[in-house]
Amino acid sequence: MHSRTEHRFRCHHCRKTFTETRHTPFFGLKYEHHLVVIVLTLLMFGCPIPAIVMAFKLDERTIADWLDKAGEHAQRVQEHLVCQGRLDLGQVQADELWCRSQQGVLWLATAMSVTSRLLIWGRVATGRTEAMIDDVVRHVHRAARLQSPLLWATDGFSSWKTRILHHFRVKVENGRRGRPRLVEWAELHIAQLVKRTYGERIERRLAFGDLFEALHMIEQSQGKRGTINTAFVERLNATLRTWLPALTRRSRHAGNYRDRLERHFFLTAATYNFVRPHRSLRIRVEGKWVERTPGMVAGLTDRPWTVEELLRFKVPPPQKAA
Repeated sequence: MHSRTEHRFRCHHCRKTFTETRHTPFFGLKYEHHLVVIVLTLLMFGCPIPAIVMAFKLDERTIADWLDKAGEHAQRVQEHLVCQGRLDLGQVQADELWCRSQQGVLWLATAMSVTSRLLIWGRVATGRTEAMIDDVVRHVHRAARLQSPLLWATDGFSSWKTRILHHFRVKVENGRRGRPRLVEWAELHIAQLVKRTYGERIERRLAFGDLFEALHMIEQSQGKRGTINTAFVERLNATLRTWLPALTRRSRHAGNYRDRLERHFFLTAATYNFVRPHRSLRIRVEGKWVERTPGMVAGLTDRPWTVEELLRFKVPPPQKAA
């Protein structure tokens, strides 16, 4: 330790000093950390910024700055813990939702694992574009264990199938010169649920893979027999609309900009995955209910985190090439 008063340490590798809060949202803040934790906790669970301004007599720009720092930190935590190619995702459900903002209509695409209820990734865009879908699918690919059985359940938006088949491929070496051929994962399945606007009809179809295997994976991930559905991700969207005031379709708290909404989303996503226990995931151990978070079920942590633990989590810096 270089200075106990300032909580400053010295790196034995580069010989430079650094503070205890470096690479966390607390770095450089002049306010008490417990106040920052309280304010960010309120933001995580849907409290509007004007209410926090009135309650704590803080400047709105200060709160927005804390939200931006915490959201960027939460995105790094999410990418570091989830997108490491170690997860058996089973059934992945994906969907998009829209909201109004001062920029106009914004779209949010999300993907989650049904078995663990883990929110894998999300992306905010100014339109329902293929680039938005591509970013979500790419991060799901980074999270999934290579060649593990995987069932995608999406709506009828054609970009989902296109980008899934693009990313979930492996090289097949044939001993010849030139680039190896790419083939889809052996146990990859894509199911689509299309809701018709007339007659309240719902069309379920298998866009890729084997129907029998897809239904078997649905039964395994949901714990009972079922059919092609996107019910779990739609419930997740309802939770996000509750926790993120900007996502509410009729609201006086419309989001300002795409980047800020995305940062707020990742802060909420990290809270959903690692802080807030999910009622449907609890198990009975020795006569007592044990609360579990999606991160615990996915094997990413062994207990629910506190909000302060999430904010103080240190993401290792990227390794420099030798």
